[in-house]
Amino acid sequence: MKSQGFTLIELIIILVIIGILAVSASPIFISDSGTKSQTTRLQAMSILRAVQQQAMQDTVNDYSVSVTESTFGNPPYDDDNNLQLSNLDDITFSPADLTIGFNALGQPTDDCVGGCAVIITESSGISRTISINKEGFIDAL
Repeated sequence: MKSQGFTLIELIIILVIIGILAVSASPIFISDSGTKSQTTRLQAMSILRAVQQQAMQDTVNDYSVSVTESTFGNPPYDDDNNLQLSNLDDITFSPADLTIGFNALGQPTDDCVGGCAVIITESSGISRTISINKEGFIDAL
C-alpha cells in the first residue's frame, strides 16, 4: 500500500524556495523609504486645503501658505500652530520662497497664479509632488 503525502526532500525544497522568496521580497515590505515624504505630502495637502477653506469662508482677510526649503505653512512656526510643518528631519521643500494665497473662490493667488507645484524631497532622493491648478484643485502627483 502506497502512503500519500510529501517526502522529506520535497518539503525541504519547498522551504528553501519560500526562504529565498522571503529574503528577496522583504525589503519591499520592511523598508520605510518614501514613507516620510508621503506622510509629509498628506499633511501639506491638509494644510493647503484648510487655508483654502478659511479664505473661502472669510473673504475679508488674506490667507496664504509660505514655503521655504525647511518649512511649509502659516507663520509663526511654533508648537501651537497646527497649520505648519517645520524642523522636519531629512525633508526639503521646493521651490523655496514661494507664497501660495487663495482668493474667495479658492483659486490660488500670489506666487501661484495660474497654478504651481510643490516638491517634497527626502534625503534618500525620493520626492513627492503637490499640484495646485489655476482653479484651486489640490492634487498629489
